[in-house]
Amino acid sequence: MPSPSTSIICDGCGRPASPEHTAERVARLELATRFRPVHINVLLVALAPMPRRENDFYGPPQSREYFESLMHALEILTPAREAAREWDQAVEDAARLTEFQRRGYYLSYLSECPLPEQSAGAGAAAVAALGPGFVRRVRFNYKPKHIALIGSSLGAMIEILEKSGLGALLLLDRGQPFAVPETGGLPAGAGLLTGLRTALSTGATS
Repeated sequence: MPSPSTSIICDGCGRPASPEHTAERVARLELATRFRPVHINVLLVALAPMPRRENDFYGPPQSREYFESLMHALEILTPAREAAREWDQAVEDAARLTEFQRRGYYLSYLSECPLPEQSAGAGAAAVAALGPGFVRRVRFNYKPKHIALIGSSLGAMIEILEKSGLGALLLLDRGQPFAVPETGGLPAGAGLLTGLRTALSTGATS
């Protein structure tokens, strides 16, 4: 086993990376790339992906909680089913992801790999360690028209993005990141939807 001094450091999370860790990250990126818009209107940014790859948002996921709550918040609902067609959850989810892509949304993460622990201080530590690298991804990879941070743990990213000259791209909820949408309900997602609608109404996004 390599010593810490010779370990490969993962570009996505800043931690020592085994071959298995690297393969997992590449697999997640490949899933997301299938539904990446050519031009990203709104880059939605969460702290980190779900711990298990089978629950990855772009999987589509086996776990419905985060997928359903975010899709409902953005009013990308389950398409009407034809009575004669056999129901296929994977096909239905893929159709919603295609609509997510068509609207110019792209979900990314501050840490491209799951974090080992989701403690109260995990977000602040991740922002301090990964914030500068995320800024580079925004500038040279994503190049979005707008950025919407999701989750209070990303509050410190606001200052980092502003100091990097990217503050004008931020969509915020009363000066703070949007709340993580809750399962089956629009209350927590209402601020997110309102912010995106405001951008649309001013012609900021297509």
